[in-house]
Amino acid sequence: MASDPRGGPEQGGPHADLVEQWTTALDSGARDHVVPMSRDEARALLHGLARRFDAIARNGESAERVADLGAELARAHFVGSQVLGRSISVLDAYFAQEHTIPKERAAELLGAFTIGYVREFRKWLLAEQESVRTADIQARRVVQEQLRASEARFRAVFAQAGIGTGLSDMTGRIIEVNAAFADMLGYTPAEMCALDVTDLGHPEDDPGMWPMYAAVLRGDVENVHLEKAYPHKDGSTVWTKINVSLIRDDHGKPQYTLILVEDISEQRALRERLHYRAHHDQLTGLANRSCFFDALTAAFAEPGARIGLCYVDLDQFKVVNDTFGHAVGDELLVQAAARLDDCATGPGRLVARMGGDEFVILIPNSHSEVDPLARCVRGSFARPFTVQGHLLTVTASVGTAEEYAAHTTADDLLQAADYSMYWAKAAGRIPARPLTNNPTAPN
Repeated sequence: MASDPRGGPEQGGPHADLVEQWTTALDSGARDHVVPMSRDEARALLHGLARRFDAIARNGESAERVADLGAELARAHFVGSQVLGRSISVLDAYFAQEHTIPKERAAELLGAFTIGYVREFRKWLLAEQESVRTADIQARRVVQEQLRASEARFRAVFAQAGIGTGLSDMTGRIIEVNAAFADMLGYTPAEMCALDVTDLGHPEDDPGMWPMYAAVLRGDVENVHLEKAYPHKDGSTVWTKINVSLIRDDHGKPQYTLILVEDISEQRALRERLHYRAHHDQLTGLANRSCFFDALTAAFAEPGARIGLCYVDLDQFKVVNDTFGHAVGDELLVQAAARLDDCATGPGRLVARMGGDEFVILIPNSHSEVDPLARCVRGSFARPFTVQGHLLTVTASVGTAEEYAAHTTADDLLQAADYSMYWAKAAGRIPARPLTNNPTAPN
């Protein structure tokens, strides 16, 4: 029967509002899905999912448990074109009102729910396609009616699926795509059917992707799973997770390829932002300590490499903070980082903020380049800084160290550069206060 999840035995309880909103959302708009259960059964299913979802969110359980809930919704045949989107919207709004659930945790759970739903839906869709192929192999006279029904179901699912779906022939010509796939890339289905698969290549495609696709066309493998970047019609990039499966004819000869496409652009952007924040200093944008030590370890993985370090410390930086305030001090650090970055041109060089007013520059394959780099740093700091109307003269003490990886360790090389910096600071003491030409600045 058509899904109409209203009414039912569960009218109250702590999740009543969520269940009501969820059932209303799934029952609104276009009625393009069929659920083999009564209204009461549908409401009971959603009530159970809501209760378990909320419990997992609050108890800190694995997000994979939530993926099971998404799979359960798909297995109940809630597979209309808008079921997943409406469900995510309702759950997202619910968590936005629940201030006890952090946004990051809510995003993780909603992503897991989506993955579980799509994963189960993909299995179901492929099973439907397989039933079409199997029915075609059997005696046509006996199964003719069953085959027509199965093809009709597949066609309905193909057209109405909430994830992108497409068919192409063995020359790479796109034969058919559903609206979800076309909308994802900004085309109409007719426009996409005028393209070849290779027209949707992207500069960021994995180099091994096209050989894998060729293996599918040859019939060497039945399906492949990978991430792919698609060019949107407007020039932007859409990151996806795709599943390419081979369809054979009655004699086992490759005939078509079926592709299922899931848009993961937001998930990938979030992943990249988290990775950036984990490896960069939030104030200056330079690499942080963690990123620096990873790069230093990688440099030492080549015993024949000669590695150079410049350890930089701003002179009298505390005086800037005490005299002009931390806002000026932070801006000074940002400008200092930019000057260091300008000096550290060259392949593989990395500038990192170690903390406070200390920086380090790594030269992974140095050919006596440390001393010229140190002179560049000292020269760049000879010019005054203009910070919020103050003209500040702030110099830098620079320590250097350079050695073959086989002759030292990462810790010893860093310690040598650190000692060299402190000797440089001790040898070049500067006035207690930075100079400024601002007559209103404290003296």
